[in-house]
Amino acid sequence: MLKSIKHFAKLCVFRGDPADVDGRTPTLVILVFILWALTSGLPLISVWMLSIESLSSVQTTFGRVVQMLGTICSQLFVALCIYVILQIRNVPQKFRQTFSSYLGVSIIIALFSLVIVETTEIILSVFQELSDNFDWGASQLSSMGSMYIVVSCIFYVATGWKIIAFGYILYKSIEVKFWHAGVVSIMVIYAPEILKIFSNSLGML
Repeated sequence: MLKSIKHFAKLCVFRGDPADVDGRTPTLVILVFILWALTSGLPLISVWMLSIESLSSVQTTFGRVVQMLGTICSQLFVALCIYVILQIRNVPQKFRQTFSSYLGVSIIIALFSLVIVETTEIILSVFQELSDNFDWGASQLSSMGSMYIVVSCIFYVATGWKIIAFGYILYKSIEVKFWHAGVVSIMVIYAPEILKIFSNSLGML
């Protein structure tokens, strides 16, 4: 598992090969659980930091169940797409390592994004405290606006990074032109995101 983390990091910077990744069932189960925990927790953290809506209204029982199901369905959809693509290319034996590579890269990108968001939140909190002490004024609104910009930028950068990294994984696994793999990556990744947005909307009803 620890050796696989090194391979995941290489894939994040478009180096290495998915064939070097551990694709055993226990590894896949652990990766799916970690990614589920991250993707289910990040929206709640973002809502809390941006104060868009109270956690009590977001964390309804129905909302949590729908959010969990949305995340699980998203990963199942990606797994199905990877399996079909590999079957079309007559390399179904690469499924476990390809899916494991996708999960590992997604986890690293999610963790990286979370660290940046948390660090930014701490810096803005310190700035807010200093502004209160020195009576700089209008600092809270400025901090909230800055936090919103940071979270939005991180979301778009992380999504683009994930698409390119997944495209690289497909490029190595099915041996096609990189831009072909990139197009397939966009199609596969954006469909689950739409499903997740839809499920989150239902959870907030």
